Amino acid sequence: MSQDFESEYNRLVAEIMALPEAVRSVKLLSTAKAALFLCCSQSTLERRRKSQQPPPPALNYAGGRRGEEVRYLANTLVEFIRGQTITQANPFTEVLPTPLAINAAAARCTALSATGARRHLAKYGIGLAVEDGLENMPFFVSMGGVFLSPCWDEPALMLESFLDESTDVVWMDWANALAAVWQNESARQGWLKAADRMTLNIRQRAEAIRHSRLSSI
Repeated sequence: MSQDFESEYNRLVAEIMALPEAVRSVKLLSTAKAALFLCCSQSTLERRRKSQQPPPPALNYAGGRRGEEVRYLANTLVEFIRGQTITQANPFTEVLPTPLAINAAAARCTALSATGARRHLAKYGIGLAVEDGLENMPFFVSMGGVFLSPCWDEPALMLESFLDESTDVVWMDWANALAAVWQNESARQGWLKAADRMTLNIRQRAEAIRHSRLSSI
């Protein structure tokens, strides 16, 4: 299963890179989506922003005050991982490409072999991650926090979901994710069955978490 998710991560990166520059130059992405694309944690990206390290957020969405939205231009993220000069108005000091950028550029130069995804999997250990059910993986959610699907679940819809303004990305372990409210309950039940076949107690843990949440209302 890990190989499947490596493939889907690489496919997403390749599809974003293949978008026309005119599209990438106006497409804004949340911090969570930018972190997913850059193969790093959201907290790492936030630390880079606060210490003014590239990639810079979009000029009108640079944050800096509590409650302000921080968003990134897709084109800036592509330039960053390619190790190219950032073309947007850039308030950050230009530095030599970071290891993140160098590794991502190397992955692109080898047809996105697996370099970026392997680093991502090594850091987060996601794979399908149901063997013990404790590792986090990314899920698409609505802006209201309703779960839509695991990010790597439907390759044909992956790019559309990633670019959709009405979705965001959250990282969560399987039991907590499957205890949440899903837009499609049959999809949640399907993932519960799949998880149940691959590891013990996922269903029980999810149902216990859901019962606890409902009892506290």
